[in-house]
Amino acid sequence: MRLHTTAILFALLLAAPAAALAQIDETAWGLTGGFSPQWKVPATIGGVFDSHDIDVSGRELRVGIVRGTTFGGEWGISLVHKRPRHDAAVSVDASNGEARFVTEDAELLGVEAHRFFPFARLGERVQLGLNLAGGIAQIRGFVRGQYQPFDVQAQSFSAVVPARDIFEYAGRTVDWLPIAKVELGVATVLGDRAKVRVSGGLNLPGFQVVNVTFSYLLGQDR
Repeated sequence: MRLHTTAILFALLLAAPAAALAQIDETAWGLTGGFSPQWKVPATIGGVFDSHDIDVSGRELRVGIVRGTTFGGEWGISLVHKRPRHDAAVSVDASNGEARFVTEDAELLGVEAHRFFPFARLGERVQLGLNLAGGIAQIRGFVRGQYQPFDVQAQSFSAVVPARDIFEYAGRTVDWLPIAKVELGVATVLGDRAKVRVSGGLNLPGFQVVNVTFSYLLGQDR
């Protein structure tokens, strides 16, 4: 009888880690946040709004909610804030002249949905995966515009204007910009519910070398 009881207790101890792991890995809601120390708009994208000189880069911050599992994938929705550096500049071909814009206090504020798909695992706590995201952002703030006419006898001028005027000089009306991400990433599980992901790739309308994301699952569905 004592041997039988010991065997049952031993079996329960062996099953406990697997049961605990399964419980921890149940789908749950959580919080997510992240940042990119630098994103950059490539000069080749200048043709989209008739720019022949573009030098724009900046930082990105995100905060939102996520739903997923500790050892699997996730999806989420985040508030995204992109701020160009203070001296970012764009030159646009305007009618009978050239307009150059330098950021004063410009920013992009938007909403982005993402989905992380792990496709390989290194050990028990490291994942390799693909992160896809998309959303829209509003152009906010101001830039300093300098207009230089082609006619040397005409008068040039400088003024602080809304950032969206960059597109109006190119004959477009743009209040919202599409944003998207296509990234390869490595995610590391920290503890039972926390995960840190380091990724890099396209961050439209530009690209980024490093993007760091942290997520924490708050609880389990019952």
